[in-house]
Amino acid sequence: MYEVAQAGLIAASYRDILPFPVILPETVNEAVAAMADAEAPVPYAGGTDLCGAVREGKPVGTLVWLKRLDELRGVRMEGGTLSIGALTTHAEGAASDAAGAVPGLPDAWSKLGKIRIRLSGTAGGNLMARHTRYEMSILLTALGGAAQFASAEGEADLSPGEIWDRAEPARALLTRLSIPLAADLRLDYDRTLRPLMTQALALWTDGAGGAQGRAVIATENLRPVALDLDLTGNDAKAISAAAYDALPDDFADPASGNEWLHRAGAAVLARQLVRQGAARA
Repeated sequence: MYEVAQAGLIAASYRDILPFPVILPETVNEAVAAMADAEAPVPYAGGTDLCGAVREGKPVGTLVWLKRLDELRGVRMEGGTLSIGALTTHAEGAASDAAGAVPGLPDAWSKLGKIRIRLSGTAGGNLMARHTRYEMSILLTALGGAAQFASAEGEADLSPGEIWDRAEPARALLTRLSIPLAADLRLDYDRTLRPLMTQALALWTDGAGGAQGRAVIATENLRPVALDLDLTGNDAKAISAAAYDALPDDFADPASGNEWLHRAGAAVLARQLVRQGAARA
Protein backbone atom coordinates (compact mmCIF):
# COMPACT_ATOMS: atom_id res chain seq x y z
CA MET A 1 0.00 0.00 0.00
CA TYR A 2 1.32 3.43 -0.91
CA GLU A 3 0.42 6.42 1.29
CA VAL A 4 -1.02 9.48 -0.40
CA ALA A 5 -0.45 12.37 1.97
CA GLN A 6 -3.05 14.66 0.41
CA ALA A 7 -5.80 12.03 0.20
CA GLY A 8 -6.80 11.93 3.84
CA LEU A 9 -9.68 9.49 4.29
CA ILE A 10 -10.76 9.76 0.66
CA ALA A 11 -9.63 7.00 -1.70
CA ALA A 12 -7.42 8.22 -4.53
CA SER A 13 -8.66 7.96 -8.10
CA TYR A 14 -7.09 8.37 -11.53
CA ARG A 15 -7.99 12.08 -11.36
CA ASP A 16 -5.38 12.46 -8.62
CA ILE A 17 -2.54 11.28 -10.89
CA LEU A 18 -0.15 14.04 -11.87
CA PRO A 19 1.07 14.18 -15.50
CA PHE A 20 4.21 12.20 -16.27
CA PRO A 21 6.33 11.58 -19.38
CA VAL A 22 6.20 8.26 -21.24
CA ILE A 23 9.17 6.66 -23.02
CA LEU A 24 8.51 4.02 -25.69
CA PRO A 25 11.74 2.05 -26.26
CA GLU A 26 12.01 -0.17 -29.34
CA THR A 27 14.80 -2.42 -28.02
CA VAL A 28 16.03 -3.76 -24.70
CA ASN A 29 19.11 -1.55 -24.95
CA GLU A 30 16.89 1.51 -25.35
CA ALA A 31 14.79 0.42 -22.39
CA VAL A 32 17.88 -0.08 -20.22
CA ALA A 33 19.14 3.37 -21.23
CA ALA A 34 15.76 4.87 -20.36
CA MET A 35 15.77 3.19 -16.97
CA ALA A 36 19.26 4.59 -16.32
CA ASP A 37 18.59 8.18 -17.40
CA ALA A 38 14.92 8.92 -16.76
CA GLU A 39 13.60 10.58 -13.64
CA ALA A 40 12.11 7.96 -11.28
CA PRO A 41 11.47 5.40 -14.05
CA VAL A 42 8.62 2.91 -13.69
CA PRO A 43 8.53 0.00 -16.19
CA TYR A 44 5.11 -0.85 -17.61
CA ALA A 45 4.20 -4.21 -19.13
CA GLY A 46 0.81 -5.77 -18.41
CA GLY A 47 -0.19 -3.04 -15.98
CA THR A 48 -2.35 -5.30 -13.82
CA ASP A 49 -0.33 -4.47 -10.72
CA LEU A 50 0.87 -0.98 -11.58
CA CYS A 51 -2.60 0.45 -12.22
CA GLY A 52 -3.74 -0.61 -8.75
CA ALA A 53 -0.55 0.71 -7.18
CA VAL A 54 -0.99 4.09 -8.87
CA ARG A 55 -4.52 4.34 -7.51
CA GLU A 56 -3.03 3.67 -4.07
CA GLY A 57 -0.66 6.60 -4.56
CA LYS A 58 2.47 5.14 -6.12
CA PRO A 59 4.25 8.04 -7.83
CA VAL A 60 5.28 7.73 -11.47
CA GLY A 61 8.19 9.90 -12.50
CA THR A 62 8.65 8.48 -15.99
CA LEU A 63 6.69 5.57 -17.45
CA VAL A 64 8.86 3.22 -19.52
CA TRP A 65 6.44 1.48 -21.89
CA LEU A 66 7.78 -2.03 -22.58
CA LYS A 67 5.09 -3.47 -24.80
CA ARG A 68 7.07 -2.97 -28.01
CA LEU A 69 9.87 -5.26 -26.81
CA ASP A 70 8.87 -8.48 -28.54
CA GLU A 71 12.31 -9.94 -27.76
CA LEU A 72 11.13 -10.22 -24.15
CA ARG A 73 8.13 -12.37 -25.05
CA GLY A 74 7.72 -16.09 -25.37
CA VAL A 75 8.98 -19.35 -23.91
CA ARG A 76 11.81 -21.22 -25.57
CA MET A 77 14.48 -23.83 -25.02
CA GLU A 78 18.06 -22.60 -24.76
CA GLY A 79 20.34 -25.60 -24.39
CA GLY A 80 19.42 -27.25 -21.11
CA THR A 81 17.41 -24.27 -19.89
CA LEU A 82 13.79 -23.21 -20.24
CA SER A 83 13.87 -19.46 -20.95
CA ILE A 84 10.78 -17.35 -20.28
CA GLY A 85 10.55 -13.78 -21.53
CA ALA A 86 9.60 -11.31 -18.80
CA LEU A 87 6.74 -9.94 -20.95
CA THR A 88 5.18 -13.36 -21.52
CA THR A 89 1.60 -13.27 -20.27
CA HIS A 90 0.29 -16.04 -18.06
CA ALA A 91 -2.07 -17.16 -20.83
CA GLU A 92 0.77 -17.30 -23.36
CA GLY A 93 3.02 -19.21 -20.99
CA ALA A 94 0.37 -21.76 -20.08
CA ALA A 95 -0.37 -22.39 -23.77
CA SER A 96 3.29 -22.64 -24.79
CA ASP A 97 4.53 -25.98 -26.11
CA ALA A 98 8.00 -25.20 -24.76
CA ALA A 99 6.67 -24.82 -21.20
CA GLY A 100 5.62 -28.46 -21.44
CA ALA A 101 9.31 -29.36 -21.09
CA VAL A 102 8.52 -29.19 -17.38
CA PRO A 103 5.46 -31.42 -16.85
CA GLY A 104 3.01 -29.67 -14.57
CA LEU A 105 4.25 -26.14 -15.31
CA PRO A 106 1.64 -25.26 -17.96
CA ASP A 107 -1.17 -26.47 -15.69
CA ALA A 108 0.18 -24.52 -12.70
CA TRP A 109 0.67 -21.41 -14.83
CA SER A 110 -2.89 -21.63 -16.16
CA LYS A 111 -4.26 -21.21 -12.62
CA LEU A 112 -2.64 -17.87 -11.83
CA GLY A 113 -5.29 -15.19 -11.43
CA LYS A 114 -8.57 -14.75 -13.25
CA ILE A 115 -8.84 -14.81 -17.03
CA ARG A 116 -8.50 -11.02 -17.32
CA ILE A 117 -5.28 -11.17 -15.31
CA ARG A 118 -3.94 -14.13 -17.27
CA LEU A 119 -4.45 -12.31 -20.56
CA SER A 120 -2.61 -9.16 -19.45
CA GLY A 121 -0.42 -9.99 -16.47
CA THR A 122 3.16 -11.02 -17.23
CA ALA A 123 5.59 -13.47 -15.68
CA GLY A 124 8.04 -10.66 -14.95
CA GLY A 125 5.46 -8.30 -13.53
CA ASN A 126 4.10 -10.99 -11.24
CA LEU A 127 7.56 -11.64 -9.86
CA MET A 128 8.66 -8.02 -9.51
CA ALA A 129 5.46 -6.95 -7.75
CA ARG A 130 6.74 -8.82 -4.69
CA HIS A 131 3.24 -9.53 -3.44
CA THR A 132 3.00 -12.59 -1.21
CA ARG A 133 -0.30 -13.49 -2.83
CA TYR A 134 1.32 -13.62 -6.28
CA GLU A 135 2.49 -17.06 -7.31
CA MET A 136 5.28 -16.92 -9.91
CA SER A 137 7.85 -16.66 -7.12
CA ILE A 138 6.57 -19.92 -5.63
CA LEU A 139 6.87 -21.80 -8.92
CA LEU A 140 10.27 -20.35 -9.82
CA THR A 141 11.68 -21.12 -6.35
CA ALA A 142 10.49 -24.72 -6.50
CA LEU A 143 12.05 -25.22 -9.95
CA GLY A 144 15.38 -23.69 -8.94
CA GLY A 145 14.94 -20.87 -11.43
CA ALA A 146 16.58 -17.48 -11.67
CA ALA A 147 15.73 -14.03 -13.01
CA GLN A 148 17.98 -12.21 -15.46
CA PHE A 149 18.36 -8.43 -15.20
CA ALA A 150 19.94 -5.87 -17.51
CA SER A 151 21.10 -2.47 -16.34
CA ALA A 152 23.70 0.19 -17.09
CA GLU A 153 25.99 -1.76 -14.75
CA GLY A 154 25.69 -4.92 -16.84
CA GLU A 155 23.71 -8.15 -16.46
CA ALA A 156 22.90 -10.05 -13.27
CA ASP A 157 21.13 -13.29 -12.36
CA LEU A 158 19.14 -13.35 -9.12
CA SER A 159 17.21 -16.02 -7.28
CA PRO A 160 13.57 -15.33 -6.32
CA GLY A 161 14.72 -14.92 -2.71
CA GLU A 162 17.18 -12.21 -3.73
CA ILE A 163 14.38 -10.42 -5.58
CA TRP A 164 12.35 -10.41 -2.37
CA ASP A 165 15.37 -8.83 -0.70
CA ARG A 166 15.53 -6.22 -3.50
CA ALA A 167 19.08 -7.19 -4.42
CA GLU A 168 18.78 -6.35 -8.12
CA PRO A 169 21.02 -3.58 -9.51
CA ALA A 170 19.68 -0.06 -9.34
CA ARG A 171 17.30 0.81 -12.20
CA ALA A 172 17.57 -2.71 -13.59
CA LEU A 173 15.14 -4.22 -16.08
CA LEU A 174 14.01 -7.82 -15.71
CA THR A 175 14.45 -9.49 -19.09
CA ARG A 176 13.99 -13.25 -18.73
CA LEU A 177 13.38 -16.07 -16.27
CA SER A 178 15.43 -19.23 -16.62
CA ILE A 179 14.76 -22.75 -15.33
CA PRO A 180 17.57 -25.33 -15.52
CA LEU A 181 16.11 -28.54 -16.95
CA ALA A 182 17.35 -31.27 -14.64
CA ALA A 183 16.60 -34.85 -15.65
CA ASP A 184 12.95 -35.80 -15.16
CA LEU A 185 12.12 -32.36 -13.74
CA ARG A 186 8.41 -32.05 -13.01
CA LEU A 187 6.11 -29.82 -10.99
CA ASP A 188 3.04 -30.36 -8.85
CA TYR A 189 1.21 -27.24 -7.69
CA ASP A 190 -1.48 -27.52 -5.04
CA ARG A 191 -3.81 -24.56 -4.44
CA THR A 192 -6.62 -26.41 -2.67
CA LEU A 193 -6.07 -24.53 0.61
CA ARG A 194 -5.60 -21.09 -0.96
CA PRO A 195 -5.72 -18.41 0.40
CA LEU A 196 -4.47 -20.01 3.64
CA MET A 197 -1.56 -21.64 1.84
CA THR A 198 -0.31 -22.87 -1.51
CA GLN A 199 2.47 -25.34 -2.15
CA ALA A 200 4.65 -26.28 -5.10
CA LEU A 201 6.57 -29.54 -5.33
CA ALA A 202 9.44 -30.00 -7.78
CA LEU A 203 10.96 -33.43 -8.38
CA TRP A 204 13.97 -34.37 -10.49
CA THR A 205 16.84 -36.85 -10.83
CA ASP A 206 20.41 -35.80 -10.09
CA GLY A 207 23.51 -36.71 -12.06
CA ALA A 208 24.04 -39.85 -10.02
CA GLY A 209 20.51 -41.07 -10.69
CA GLY A 210 19.21 -40.16 -7.25
CA ALA A 211 15.72 -38.80 -6.64
CA GLN A 212 15.63 -35.18 -5.49
CA GLY A 213 12.79 -32.91 -4.43
CA ARG A 214 11.92 -29.48 -3.11
CA ALA A 215 8.67 -28.20 -1.63
CA VAL A 216 7.83 -24.48 -1.45
CA ILE A 217 5.07 -23.20 0.80
CA ALA A 218 3.66 -19.66 0.86
CA THR A 219 0.58 -17.86 2.15
CA GLU A 220 -1.30 -14.66 1.42
CA ASN A 221 0.91 -12.89 3.95
CA LEU A 222 4.22 -14.79 3.99
CA ARG A 223 6.87 -15.00 1.29
CA PRO A 224 7.80 -18.47 -0.01
CA VAL A 225 9.93 -20.86 2.03
CA ALA A 226 11.69 -23.83 0.40
CA LEU A 227 12.02 -27.21 2.09
CA ASP A 228 14.46 -29.78 0.72
CA LEU A 229 13.18 -33.34 0.69
CA ASP A 230 14.91 -36.59 1.60
CA LEU A 231 13.37 -39.08 -0.80
CA THR A 232 15.46 -42.10 0.19
CA GLY A 233 12.45 -43.64 1.93
CA ASN A 234 9.15 -44.54 0.31
CA ASP A 235 6.67 -43.35 2.94
CA ALA A 236 5.01 -40.10 1.87
CA LYS A 237 3.92 -39.12 5.38
CA ALA A 238 7.37 -39.74 6.83
CA ILE A 239 9.09 -37.77 4.06
CA SER A 240 6.68 -34.87 4.52
CA ALA A 241 6.98 -34.83 8.31
CA ALA A 242 10.78 -34.81 8.09
CA ALA A 243 10.72 -31.96 5.59
CA TYR A 244 8.39 -29.86 7.71
CA ASP A 245 10.61 -30.26 10.76
CA ALA A 246 12.71 -27.60 9.01
CA LEU A 247 9.84 -25.09 8.71
CA PRO A 248 10.95 -21.95 10.58
CA ASP A 249 9.07 -21.31 13.81
CA ASP A 250 8.40 -17.73 12.77
CA PHE A 251 6.62 -18.85 9.59
CA ALA A 252 3.24 -18.09 11.15
CA ASP A 253 0.49 -16.54 9.07
CA PRO A 254 -1.96 -14.46 11.16
CA ALA A 255 -4.87 -16.35 9.57
CA SER A 256 -3.61 -19.76 10.64
CA GLY A 257 -0.37 -20.03 12.61
CA ASN A 258 2.77 -22.14 12.45
CA GLU A 259 1.27 -25.29 13.94
CA TRP A 260 -1.61 -25.37 11.45
CA LEU A 261 0.67 -24.66 8.49
CA HIS A 262 3.03 -27.39 9.67
CA ARG A 263 0.25 -29.98 9.80
CA ALA A 264 -1.61 -28.82 6.70
CA GLY A 265 1.53 -28.37 4.61
CA ALA A 266 2.83 -31.82 5.50
CA ALA A 267 -0.52 -33.38 4.63
CA VAL A 268 -0.65 -31.60 1.27
CA LEU A 269 2.96 -32.57 0.54
CA ALA A 270 2.27 -36.24 1.27
CA ARG A 271 -0.63 -36.12 -1.16
CA GLN A 272 1.55 -34.47 -3.80
CA LEU A 273 4.29 -37.10 -3.41
CA VAL A 274 1.78 -39.89 -3.92
CA ARG A 275 0.21 -38.11 -6.88
CA GLN A 276 3.61 -37.84 -8.55
CA GLY A 277 4.54 -41.45 -7.78
CA ALA A 278 7.48 -40.37 -5.62
CA ALA A 279 6.31 -42.25 -2.51
CA ARG A 280 3.53 -44.49 -1.30
CA ALA A 281 0.60 -43.43 0.84
